[in-house]
Amino acid sequence: MKSIFLVLILVLCGTSCKDTPQVQKIIKEEVQDTVKRLTKEQRILEKTYKRQLSTSGDTLLAYIPQDSVKVFFTRYGKENPETRVGLITTYGVIEMELLTETPIYRASFIYLIKNGYFNGTYIHRVVEDFVIQAGNSDEILPSLKRASAGNYKLPPHFLPGVKHERGSLSSAKQWIDNPQNWHDPFDFFITLNSSPHLDKEHTIFGRVTKGMEIADQIARVPRDESDWPKEDIFIDMEVIE
Repeated sequence: MKSIFLVLILVLCGTSCKDTPQVQKIIKEEVQDTVKRLTKEQRILEKTYKRQLSTSGDTLLAYIPQDSVKVFFTRYGKENPETRVGLITTYGVIEMELLTETPIYRASFIYLIKNGYFNGTYIHRVVEDFVIQAGNSDEILPSLKRASAGNYKLPPHFLPGVKHERGSLSSAKQWIDNPQNWHDPFDFFITLNSSPHLDKEHTIFGRVTKGMEIADQIARVPRDESDWPKEDIFIDMEVIE
């Protein structure tokens, strides 16, 4: 009697602990159907361009390898075709139109605006009748965002016949130890008058369409010997359309 009872237990255990071949096949097929099939390139891109968080929980920028800048922003530009943006200051809003003829610059600028890079940075250079410059910041969050993005640079793109006139939006760059003439996507300036000495030196990627009087007013604020405004002029940026 005991032996019959023991055999019965073993049979029940065997049927409950192991699925039948048919059940196993169904489960396997269901699992396979839910697996996201990615190519090797897609897996690399998904890992590379994933947003990061700082230790404080702030959203940082995705890492963009320098050799992938053109590919990334070509794709991003197709998905984000906006060209009108606003530079918001305590003095008012300066509206700008980005040039579609410089697609990588346009896409990069839109990307940084949409990801909040410029918000809370400030205008850090003012020269009356010449220029106001903004974007680059040594504050913790902007610095972390630049680092998380790999501090990527943009190649120069000089358009025939496009010159630095009043209201030109142009990209800053490092003048020392920069043999490839890389431009800084995180730092930009607006010219207040014709500045031919900047032509073929800095890439022009937009123009002011409204609010030049605000730029003039900002350029007149007191500044120190390095052209740094003596008052903090913080900025935000928005995409208009």
